Amino acid sequence: MQQKLAIVTGGTSGIGFHTAMALAENGFDIIITGRDRNKGHTAAVKLQKCHPHVSIEFRELNLADLADVSQFTKTLLRKWDLLVNNAGAKIERPYRLTSDGFEWHIGVNHFGHAHLTRRLLPSANDGARVVFTTSIVARRGELKLGQNYVGMAPGRAYRDSKLFNLVSALELQRQQVNQGNRLTVSAAHPGFARAASYGNRLVRALEFLLAQSAKSGAQPIIEACLSAQAGYWGPKVFQLWGAAKTIPLPKSAMNQAERKNFWMESCRQLDEKALN
Repeated sequence: MQQKLAIVTGGTSGIGFHTAMALAENGFDIIITGRDRNKGHTAAVKLQKCHPHVSIEFRELNLADLADVSQFTKTLLRKWDLLVNNAGAKIERPYRLTSDGFEWHIGVNHFGHAHLTRRLLPSANDGARVVFTTSIVARRGELKLGQNYVGMAPGRAYRDSKLFNLVSALELQRQQVNQGNRLTVSAAHPGFARAASYGNRLVRALEFLLAQSAKSGAQPIIEACLSAQAGYWGPKVFQLWGAAKTIPLPKSAMNQAERKNFWMESCRQLDEKALN
């Protein structure tokens, strides 16, 4: 009998790598994705050594390029059971656009994963799950597409993109329930966890001193992947540190009509890009 397949974007390091490690431990075959081929193959070798009885594969994927996302989905010849939309741009400077003309954080974190998910849904096994990795800063985001981020601090676009991840999960889950499907969609955030260095010296110092490890930060994402029910997970202590638990939605994600309209507009923009 073929084992279940999990796809983890950004699974070559940090939270994504520890998520992939836990899923392999639970018997999933794993595909990790990333843009760095050397880093990806190194991560795949480490995962395979720890879990020789499952299949581990690295595949290149550039979420900043919708054509590359489409190509990835075309060449995935196996049905899947778990899609972890984990990769993301982490407060990057200077201002720039993706190859499709989206602001970088919005394009990578939201549109790249939205396109990937839409393209992969038809090849999901019955009872599959999608998990979106969001952030505690999503609560400060604004649910509005098409904003002009020129001249704004990059953190603004980042927190909006993470709210978009959360809202995408909620709207997709609503759709699956309404359609009577067994596929479920969840979301989780890692709290204050160490990641690739970003921000000024003060931010980096605070992260070094106060942030929990990437392995600990992965726990809410792992819970979202393996729990019997769909939901939203985060760390127990002030949503910053500690064991994973289900957490309440921020006010910015509570309006169902706004969530529906947001997702419809996201799909419209993606379809427009696909036709060009």
